[in-house]
Amino acid sequence: MADTSPFESIISTLPQALKDEITETDQYLKALRPLKFKRTIDPKAKKITYVASDYGISYMFKISGTELAHNFQWYIVCCGKPETWHRRADYMEETLSYIAKTDQPLSERIFNALKTCPGSDNCYDQRCLARTVYTFSGQRKLTCHGRVELGLLHNDFCDAREFLRYFNELVNEKIASKEPLPEKIIVCKTKRSL
Repeated sequence: MADTSPFESIISTLPQALKDEITETDQYLKALRPLKFKRTIDPKAKKITYVASDYGISYMFKISGTELAHNFQWYIVCCGKPETWHRRADYMEETLSYIAKTDQPLSERIFNALKTCPGSDNCYDQRCLARTVYTFSGQRKLTCHGRVELGLLHNDFCDAREFLRYFNELVNEKIASKEPLPEKIIVCKTKRSL
């Protein structure tokens, strides 16, 4: 019997339909260019994470007993002192508008799936540095920095892959027009985090 990979091992106890969705998403993310997602596996936390660091976006599956979770987000690098924490300028609003040109329902589902910030002052040290306001289609939402919480149904996985397909297209257009990578922002200095 052949040894299983850490990826196969971590999803081995899941129902077949969920294993299939995660495997399809894994292959899809690793093939996206120019985003170049890199996969890491944390067997202790039973977590699979994909990071496209040039664009500050991550995708995560948490697989531990009754705690199944599935999300993507514009992440914040929060190691070291809070005054060094940073993120990339994100493209959430721009990507939603880009998607809305051809698939308004998808852009609305993603916007509605943004996790609402609970407003806690102790999310990160003394005050929440992840709070971010997004505006889309005349609506405003105070979020946990672009975290999109998804379900575990086929349509949820399809929505995530479609969002990332559109985002990848947008990035390709930015590269073609020779735009630089998104800027690095120190979160304690931006009004979007207040």
